[in-house]
Amino acid sequence: MIVRSEQETVAEILDKTRKLSRYYLSKLDGVDPLLQIQVGDHKLNCITWIAAHLTWAEHELVVRALGAEPLPIPWLDQFQYGTSSEPQDSWPSLNEIRVDLDRVHAAALAAIRSQTDFGDPAQIELFGPTSTKRDIVYHAIRHEGTHAGHLGWLCKLNGLETI
Repeated sequence: MIVRSEQETVAEILDKTRKLSRYYLSKLDGVDPLLQIQVGDHKLNCITWIAAHLTWAEHELVVRALGAEPLPIPWLDQFQYGTSSEPQDSWPSLNEIRVDLDRVHAAALAAIRSQTDFGDPAQIELFGPTSTKRDIVYHAIRHEGTHAGHLGWLCKLNGLETI
């Protein structure tokens, strides 16, 4: 039996979760990326916002929280937690976002694999000053999975067959 480090295991879980997000994004090719579907009184987040928000979140919750070098992505803050998901003229294209989504993901996996102790304090205080790197990275994985589910719903609501 091969024993892997926590870092390798966590990196693999995050990577497999991202692969699900990428799968749903690929299924949504051809759908208007700025379309906001109305469900009852609520507009759902559009494809562009979700992809960009995932990029921001992984950059914040993994790259920055683990103390890695931040990537220079000028549009990231437009998609942070609590921002409007109403399409904006200032948003980058979905293709631009996908490039940065992949760049951030590669940096995040490298940051995870380079850690020596996930019990160390994180560089951001998401859950208060006692947040550990483990707390933040585990939250990042949950967050990714949540939005992968949102992309899955957008597939269904656009009549696309998935799994």
